[in-house]
Amino acid sequence: MSVPSLSENSERTTSHGGTAVPSEHGVELRHLSAEPLETECTKVVYLVRGQLDLMKHISLHIHDNASKGLQRECSLYFVPQRSVSCEQILKEEKVHDSLTIGEYPLYMVLMDEDVISFELECAYKECLVDSDTSSLWHIAKAIHKLESSFGLIPNVRAKGKASLRVADILERVQTEEPVNVSDVLPEISTLILLDREVISGFVFHLVLHVNNGSVELDASIMGVQQEGRKVKVPLNSSDKLFKEIRDLNFEVVVQVLRQKATSMKQDYTDITTTRHINLAQHLSTFTSKPSFLGRLDMEHTIVESESYDICFEYIEEMIHKQEPLISVLRLLVLLSVTNSGLPKKHYDYLRTELLHSYGFEHMVTLNNLEKAGLFRKQEMRSNWLTVKRALHLVVEDTDTANPNDTAYVFSGYAPLSIRLIQQAIRSGW
Repeated sequence: MSVPSLSENSERTTSHGGTAVPSEHGVELRHLSAEPLETECTKVVYLVRGQLDLMKHISLHIHDNASKGLQRECSLYFVPQRSVSCEQILKEEKVHDSLTIGEYPLYMVLMDEDVISFELECAYKECLVDSDTSSLWHIAKAIHKLESSFGLIPNVRAKGKASLRVADILERVQTEEPVNVSDVLPEISTLILLDREVISGFVFHLVLHVNNGSVELDASIMGVQQEGRKVKVPLNSSDKLFKEIRDLNFEVVVQVLRQKATSMKQDYTDITTTRHINLAQHLSTFTSKPSFLGRLDMEHTIVESESYDICFEYIEEMIHKQEPLISVLRLLVLLSVTNSGLPKKHYDYLRTELLHSYGFEHMVTLNNLEKAGLFRKQEMRSNWLTVKRALHLVVEDTDTANPNDTAYVFSGYAPLSIRLIQQAIRSGW
């Protein structure tokens, strides 16, 4: 598939005669919340996913407008499709007739020149915890929308229940809304669909949350002396330096940036390089901590299935020290997934210790993890060792400077998803 054609097509389909930001047209952008809407605007447009809790927020806004005698023209657009259950909530709240309701078919967002996101961040929970599979239809519809621009995809391979369902829906949509094959030659040769349930045995030692192609950091980290201010740092391929370093192991990034900085003229400082050096140095304050390195070693121990008892005791100690809950749960999930669950005695013990240490309000979280199959009791013998050896998931002595295997990115662990894709491309499933 041609990456440039993807970018050009995105620009064609999303451009509306300019790149002016909404504020230049007097538009105010707000995140939807239950708080009353404080604005002088007489027209309000809600752009939302079909989530029931968001309907409650909108209803509160409409009732607040009425109680204050405010005359506002309110419109509601569902992304990507109208929701009957959501509209029923609006009717029960007696605000449905106060809204102009429509839908905006935005099925995917171009995050980078080679990355498309469906932006369905709750899909995993909805499918496995809430038994709501509507996101699978949205995914199939999005893929079909791609086919209308890039041609019918001749090869579709799927692994996992949800992925097979998406492939089935896609086939039906293709029959109901056929792509004109004579007009568009296929640019995408193969589509590979993988359940996250299939690829959930991965390591978790990333420390930056990239959101919409950028990260938000304290201004002081980036060398801007404005106390309390946050700045957004773009991390996508529009930044040539990031494009060069984005696939490097985190141990190598700082070295590469320093080499680039010293190679420049002494009287000239490249602002992009300086920005990335500041960011890399900020990351190194985390990656050099004994606690981070300890967790990294433990991740490798779990993935390599070297010693269950050592891993169990390490997690137990983390709970007793009340280390950040998210760090504990990540290791706990990794241990559970690679062992097809924990023995009943250990499962019950760790569950009890977690609730005692962090509070019983986290019972819902533990129940959801169990529903999703991420933290559960062991009911069968694990096949992780067989999978690890067959797909060569752990690679010893990776060369981070001159890598020849994807395992170098994760310090010796090759993500299961990547190995499955390589296997599909080489010899199929």
